Amino acid sequence: MNQGAGNPGKLRALARDVDVLRGILEASRDACWCIEYEEPVDLTAPEAEVLRQFFENVSFWRLCNEAMARLYKLPAGLDFNEQSVRFHFSRSPANEEFVRQLMAADFNLDNAPSVDTRHDGTTMHAENDVRADIREGRLHRMWGLVRDVSAFKRTEQALTRRVDAMLDVLSAVPDPILVIGGDGLLEAANPALTQALGWGIDALLGTAIDDLCHVEDGFVSLARRMRPGQPGHLVDLEVDDVHGGRHRAQMHLAAMEAGSGEHRWVATLRLQPGSPRAVAS
Repeated sequence: MNQGAGNPGKLRALARDVDVLRGILEASRDACWCIEYEEPVDLTAPEAEVLRQFFENVSFWRLCNEAMARLYKLPAGLDFNEQSVRFHFSRSPANEEFVRQLMAADFNLDNAPSVDTRHDGTTMHAENDVRADIREGRLHRMWGLVRDVSAFKRTEQALTRRVDAMLDVLSAVPDPILVIGGDGLLEAANPALTQALGWGIDALLGTAIDDLCHVEDGFVSLARRMRPGQPGHLVDLEVDDVHGGRHRAQMHLAAMEAGSGEHRWVATLRLQPGSPRAVAS
């Protein structure tokens, strides 16, 4: 028997609750979404089968709000809830990884990245906060908030390209370039350090610069007298190679800001001609 049919008061209360919740949802500036599966996804199946069902089982949008329609650039008059889930959220390597993250977190995850398609066919890099209704190992629906992070992603990609270009330039410089932190430890170096002195860069990272470069009164003592924005200094010094030899060199030393009022130093070494001298044991 349909108990709701015999309890009109309860039906009216449920209808009011639905109206209130729908009003809250529509008033939200956050893009809210819900995907419901007519064919629940069997989360107990092997991963490949879960992925197949996730993207292929019959599903539909439910209760997506106006902010969602604006985010996905739906033309006026179109209801987002009537659009195809698979058009806006298609199967792709990025979205398969999104599902793997959801599975690992039991579908309780914030800031999960996905790659979605707007109504005009353009790609949107998104972040999702996701929750789900899972019963007896089967995914019936999931819902959450979505944010457009495409601008952030473009900035990140542009910065990555700039970093790659600068690394290519530094790799081509024939003189060793060292980056030293405020604690006097080596933080980075270019490949010329290995070519000139034989040191593997990874083996030297975290080494005290005073153990490698020998300056009167100590490297750190000299460097800390310098400030960002000042002209670089030319300094005569000796530097050790991997075989125990010690080379005369000239160093150009400059300070730069490292954030929070701290400094780093960039040292460019130019070895002087001549064989290295042995270091007394």
